[in-house]
Amino acid sequence: MRKRKSVVKPKQKFTAYAKVYKFVDGKYVPELEENTLIKRTYGTERINPNEYKSSCKGINIANAMERIILKKRNLRMLKKMEKGDDIIKISSSHYPIDMSYLTPLEQKEHYDNMKLEIIRTSDTIINKLSAVANKVSFNDKGEQILTVYNIKQVGNKVMKTNYIRSNSKLAKWIHNRFEKYSNQLNCSMPRYYINRRDIVEKYGSRMMNYTTDCTCIGRCWYGLNRIWIDVNYHDKQWGDDKKEFRKHLDNTIAHEMVHLKFGDHSNTFHVDHEGSKRARAFQRRLNQVLRGKKYV
Repeated sequence: MRKRKSVVKPKQKFTAYAKVYKFVDGKYVPELEENTLIKRTYGTERINPNEYKSSCKGINIANAMERIILKKRNLRMLKKMEKGDDIIKISSSHYPIDMSYLTPLEQKEHYDNMKLEIIRTSDTIINKLSAVANKVSFNDKGEQILTVYNIKQVGNKVMKTNYIRSNSKLAKWIHNRFEKYSNQLNCSMPRYYINRRDIVEKYGSRMMNYTTDCTCIGRCWYGLNRIWIDVNYHDKQWGDDKKEFRKHLDNTIAHEMVHLKFGDHSNTFHVDHEGSKRARAFQRRLNQVLRGKKYV
């Protein structure tokens, strides 16, 4: 089963904390003005007089921090400005910046401001599942503001570990779904794997490439009666909602079982999803199986 390009790398969940301080008489003191806090921290919940808490997502903890402090983004912009680019496109998620409308003096001022922004933003320091960074800025009154960011990873709620034990409730539920679709499709029970460690130990390191393929959340080798399901991906995407998690996992299991049953090109009822027309035909077959259609 293929992932859409937009979800190639599932984003993990993090909790971001931001403490804000004002530089007064040669030392930093807690900044208690609410408007300044909101402006500087992207926060949604005030938990202390000078601290806000919010949630954020990222491919990993460094990426999540970067989405807040934007140091790498600003460095990319600076390099493009140094090249003299008139149209600066930082990433697909940001609109291009047209520098041609600025006078040489305005461009230099923008360049200097960007350079100062980078200097005032620290690198991210990562300590296992938490990361810290800080940024210095100035408020409307010209007062120096220090924001200290701390990001912590939020654990998945369904899976407690990357390795699923065979006697766990989740493993038993997955086994029951495979049994259900095997009976429904009138085919033998496949040799299925839900732990990457197990399939790599069994078939060698080449399976690491097959199971970490950026487009794969499930894979079927119908000639070998073998199936791989990336349960960890489903957990990262829908782990905070048990109902959604099991719904999407069930859909992936059914998807791979349809491949197992109808993957052979010599089969009269062969279906696959190579191309939009064939993909629609495959989806119709999958929907029939999900609704309970039986084959003899």
